[in-house]
Amino acid sequence: MWELAAIGLIGGVVTGISPCILPVLPVVLAVTTGERARPFRVVAGIALSFSAITLLGTVVLGALGLPTGILRWIGITLLVLVGLGMIVPQLGHLVDKPFEYLPRPVFLQNKARGRGGFVVGMALGAVYVPCAGPVLAAVTVAGATGDIGWSTVVLTVAFALGASAPLLVFALAGNKIGERIDAAQKNRTIMRGAAGSVVLVLALALAIDAPARIQRALPDWTASAQRSLGDNSQVQEALGAVRNGTSTSGGGSLDSCRDADPGELHDCGVAPAFSGLSGWLNTDEPVDPTKQVTLVDFWAYACINCQRANQHVTALYDTYRDYGLQVVGLHAPEYGFEHEAANVQAATKEQNIHYPVAQDNDFATWKNYNNRYWPAHYLIDSHGKVRQIHEGEGAYADTEKLVRTLLKEANPDVELPDPIETSGAGGVRAAEGTEGHRNPETYLGTARARYYANPGSKYVTGVQTFEEVEKPDRYFYTLGGTWNLKSDSITPAASEGASLTLNFRAAVVQLVASGHGVLKVTYPDGSTKDIPVPDVPGSIDLIRGDSAQEGLLNVSVPEGVEMYSMTFG
Repeated sequence: MWELAAIGLIGGVVTGISPCILPVLPVVLAVTTGERARPFRVVAGIALSFSAITLLGTVVLGALGLPTGILRWIGITLLVLVGLGMIVPQLGHLVDKPFEYLPRPVFLQNKARGRGGFVVGMALGAVYVPCAGPVLAAVTVAGATGDIGWSTVVLTVAFALGASAPLLVFALAGNKIGERIDAAQKNRTIMRGAAGSVVLVLALALAIDAPARIQRALPDWTASAQRSLGDNSQVQEALGAVRNGTSTSGGGSLDSCRDADPGELHDCGVAPAFSGLSGWLNTDEPVDPTKQVTLVDFWAYACINCQRANQHVTALYDTYRDYGLQVVGLHAPEYGFEHEAANVQAATKEQNIHYPVAQDNDFATWKNYNNRYWPAHYLIDSHGKVRQIHEGEGAYADTEKLVRTLLKEANPDVELPDPIETSGAGGVRAAEGTEGHRNPETYLGTARARYYANPGSKYVTGVQTFEEVEKPDRYFYTLGGTWNLKSDSITPAASEGASLTLNFRAAVVQLVASGHGVLKVTYPDGSTKDIPVPDVPGSIDLIRGDSAQEGLLNVSVPEGVEMYSMTFG
């Protein structure tokens, strides 16, 4: 648990000294002059509000069916009320009154009445959204699944305290300066009105996303530190536990095997139980993975990595099922349309999967296994123990070798067929010319979008109109026209449709989409192709070749088509 506290605190401090602090810094300096306790009240309000929104905002909004952007507008509205209240004391007292009854430290409670500092902090916490780093992403995922445990709380509070600490330093410095300026002491009413005006200006600036434009114009002097934190393997391991609602303390046999040699058998402990599964396919009854040698494979049908891995898993099953091997595909949905049983059934048939498949829509078994990725498989022996874990693609020859060993252990007299995987340790052979140089998986919804070239201030939930960037950088895309941006998808919001242009390098380009309509794709050489969106939501091949292509790919998207991500091979 202490690891999570340290990660959260460090990540928060790095965020708090980044350009993300700029939008709220003027207000913090303006409203903290005067009494000594006021900086503490303001920053305490920021930390509390930020923690509560981060932990519970996604869950509450999801339950109420409200858009995620509503919390930001609540914060802006509260800032307007606070600003007016600082100019008009009678209004300020009314705004502050409900917050006087909130439990908080005594030394703040005694001085908070009628002062508004805590209210200002609460409002700022709702609009102070730090740069989305790995810590905040882990907390958001945990919140989205409703899986908020003590590890998530510790991480969030530590992050909020770390992010708020630099603000407190600035606030205390500003307060000291204010105490020593006679004009500030003699004209408190004027100073309070000026501070209220600053708050109102910030509220207006936030409403039109002006601070975001300023941030983008400045160099991010903490970018390298944030990348180092996000790429650190120990940090990722700790955050992976938060994403899955588990604690890193005490370890676990499964976790100890995740980084072990996939070419060797290990004792990873007893296989966790299946729970919460539904919609079984290709079997008359649910499968018990502890009765025979079993490969448990977590997948999602729109995941391109899963599609490639499924070909090997299916071949393994076809070759060894008559010799004692069982395979169970546990479908854990990444997108909303992947919850639908009919879609999973159609995708299972389309991808030629004929081993038993079950839907893990609530991620119950996923959590039992503390799983982290799509695809991931767990090889279980005939005694019900997990003997190998492999996350991602690859290691196919290694897995087949271990399957053969376990089948021989279960039945020494079995005569096995010749191996089918002959690629040694079993990495995935990249298409020619794409080794290490192809687009990363690109999410389009606001919650996980990273590679957009359009202004970040406009890439927020809601209906937005974009002008296409003439030539986005490699691996980036740009939107043109009017779009309805959601947390996990985007869709044209005008009858004439809209467009997306991608600067790509890959042999395979897939678009994950749903809805009805025909995509018009324009390729780098100027040729075009009309591609209908299939009835079953999922992956659409925009490009599929044996060697890498590169250039600008333009997709004209009609109204009624919803797009989730782009994947590459």
